[in-house]
Amino acid sequence: MEKTMTQTDTQVKEKNKIKAQTETQTESRADAQENEYVWKNGHPTEEEVLCQSSCMGFFRLFNNLRKQRGIKLEQLVNGVMTRRMLSTIIKGDGYFSRESWEFLMHRMGALTDYFEAIVSRKELEDWREREDICLLVCESPKEARTKLEAYEKAHTKMTSMAKLFCLKIEWLLKKEIASPQVLYELACEAVCCTVKEEWQEQLSGLWLAPAELEAILLVSWSLGLLGETEKALFLFHQVWNYPKKKGWEDRMTQLLCPQAALVGMQLYQKFGEFQKAFDIGNSALELLRAQNSQRYAYPLFLSLIDAGEKLKEMNKTPENLQQLKDFKDAFQIVYQENHLPCMRVWQRGSVENCYDVSLVLKRMRLSLEKSQEEICTDENGNEFLQARHLSRIEKGENRPSKENFQLLTKKMGRTLDWIMPILETDSIETLSMRQDMIYLTNMRKWDEVQKILDVLCKKMGTEACQKPRIQQEIQSIRATKLFQTKMIQPKEAQEYCKKALACTFPLEWLSHRELPFLQREEGMIISDIADMYGKMGNIECAENLFQKLYEVYRPQQQFLKVNTPACSVILAEYSKFLGDNAQYQRTLEIDKNNLEHELAAYYIVLSGELLYNKAWDYYELDKEANKDAYRREFICAQRFAEFCNNEILIELFERRTKKYLGE
Repeated sequence: MEKTMTQTDTQVKEKNKIKAQTETQTESRADAQENEYVWKNGHPTEEEVLCQSSCMGFFRLFNNLRKQRGIKLEQLVNGVMTRRMLSTIIKGDGYFSRESWEFLMHRMGALTDYFEAIVSRKELEDWREREDICLLVCESPKEARTKLEAYEKAHTKMTSMAKLFCLKIEWLLKKEIASPQVLYELACEAVCCTVKEEWQEQLSGLWLAPAELEAILLVSWSLGLLGETEKALFLFHQVWNYPKKKGWEDRMTQLLCPQAALVGMQLYQKFGEFQKAFDIGNSALELLRAQNSQRYAYPLFLSLIDAGEKLKEMNKTPENLQQLKDFKDAFQIVYQENHLPCMRVWQRGSVENCYDVSLVLKRMRLSLEKSQEEICTDENGNEFLQARHLSRIEKGENRPSKENFQLLTKKMGRTLDWIMPILETDSIETLSMRQDMIYLTNMRKWDEVQKILDVLCKKMGTEACQKPRIQQEIQSIRATKLFQTKMIQPKEAQEYCKKALACTFPLEWLSHRELPFLQREEGMIISDIADMYGKMGNIECAENLFQKLYEVYRPQQQFLKVNTPACSVILAEYSKFLGDNAQYQRTLEIDKNNLEHELAAYYIVLSGELLYNKAWDYYELDKEANKDAYRREFICAQRFAEFCNNEILIELFERRTKKYLGE
């Protein structure tokens, strides 16, 4: 009997081996086919894109990055999807969810902030549900538990990535009540949602996203609780050094570094090595400051202050200990004022550049003043989509197919895709340089801006620089530079802005009763046009255009409770315009709203400015009655400007100190 069983097992193993070989061969052929079509076929025609595949620009960039990193397709998708599934998506026969493509980009060490994405309402609702849980975990664990259970019940068929999220939250909720062994097993289970079981032996050879590395940090934390501190430290250092080994840029590293530092600090303090603990935490904090990011900044303040006080007792007081206390106090005040928890969990996923397809299509249709029936017919009068189906799409009940989405947007005069790089490029490096240039533009470092722009144009070539979005970027930066350096007047600056906008957006649409869906750069340029109207004294036109802009962003802002980057900038400009026209109460309302939604996201680029605006609002409304309020907001504005190393604001606030704090 035993011999027969052995023979049977051997036969089964052989069959499985043959099956695996067959599947591998089939998938390899599929990979070859997808590469042949997508990445060796050059630039497809409009008809090819429409009929064969969507997101062509994104997929070319995606594969270029994969090859540049030297990542095999199987390594990249393992634990997330099969190669065949990805091949199907690339060919246009499947939908690439925000969750999936963001996860894979993160595995390659690339940010998704470089892209705009149009997604289903359900994807945004799922994100919002997870975000509500994250906000409650630390300060209201019972409520977080209730919401987590509701989320799991509503998502019986979870992706591996969603399971990973739920198990990490489960670990955090059990941290104070479960045994270290239970926590260790739970953390290992979380890791194995997307990573093979032998991960501990080959961590450096794997391609992992921050979300996966966070789970490994929980394993390290659990080992520390078990008393296996040496093993815990070894694992911590593997995670801590992972971004550098994989060549992540700083913008990507900040998604992992602060939470890693918190674990490392805890472990080193067990050994009484307070200096090492402080140095690790301080390194993470400086990274956050350089990136204008607040991810886990507050718990870092607390841990650093604790380690700093220990060092003080040893006569080794850190130079920045008082600054850390000032930062902590300012963040605490601002969080509490804006009804946000000081301690929270941050999702890996960001929806800052995501747009609800339902709102996009509805807004585009209403801006053209077209009925659903009119939009659903082609140029020959043939119906390609029933109006009742479009109605359900606009209500967020359904997601349009790839073909219908492209036909609808084309019918309404736009060329849109599910995933769109900020610039027409196949290079992540180009998008990263563009981000550097935008930061320097905000800092008014024009010589450095020009240097990057010259390198960028040379890198892309003359032909690429003529592409609509690239040309729009160049024109917009040029207009900003000329106006800020006082080389042109508002009227001329506005003409420059209109020229930039016209690269992608018909100018006659500005006169429509409602504006259509706007891509990120378009919204910011229209804000500049409105601002120039105000500076020229055309208050009515400025007010009208600002209000129409606000109506574009308000529905999604209210739903997601977080701003898109464009929305933050536009509302800040709107506030300045109203303030210049003595509408202080409206200005205060907008600044409060804008700040609350900005603080809900990773980046706090505008927070110092918005806090200062609030101080100004209170002062102008009633400087005697609002003395405590404007002093508080001004001090917080100073701290946030210092945190972000914003030299322009720091200098401005030094000049304004006497006005707000002089008495």
